[in-house]
Amino acid sequence: MQLGIIPTMKHSEGPEEFEQRLMKSLRERGYKLTPQRLEIIRLLSKDTSHPGAMDILKMVRKKTPQISMSTVYYTLDILKKEWLILELEFYDRDNRYDVNVSNHINLICRKCGKIEDFTEALSFSSEMIEDKTGFRPVGMRFEYYGYCKSCMRKKQCKSQYQDKKGDSYGRKKETDQQRRRSCSR
Repeated sequence: MQLGIIPTMKHSEGPEEFEQRLMKSLRERGYKLTPQRLEIIRLLSKDTSHPGAMDILKMVRKKTPQISMSTVYYTLDILKKEWLILELEFYDRDNRYDVNVSNHINLICRKCGKIEDFTEALSFSSEMIEDKTGFRPVGMRFEYYGYCKSCMRKKQCKSQYQDKKGDSYGRKKETDQQRRRSCSR
């Protein structure tokens, strides 16, 4: 058995199937599917960016203007308690929500805050950990911090600009316009 919470998110599952399964899970557990909750579920099923509560509120308000922040938090709390989503807590930024509760690694950009899922198989299991240590894992959170492709490209363009800005005599090797063109490709 691979280490993990409760494997409810299937990677082959599309947004519609995920939405239907989430609604069915909540109904089976006795929760009402209010219009506000349904909008939050619809958004989460389509948004893989690991949105924060404020992002969810802003996006859901486009279709349901009367929704409150407390409704968003209450719904997220229900989904979290039922292990249908994960809350990613951070000390230096807003908490984010992950609909992928299967085993995976979160790749977190230190520059822009983007979070991507890396879903390759992990090389250890909960049984292996328990056999070697006597510790019985029931969940995990695995993260790598670094820079996303977009920020790396911007950083590369910035360093290219600094490198090409001029030589030791102040002569320009590349104009700003040429640099912008090469970085926008």
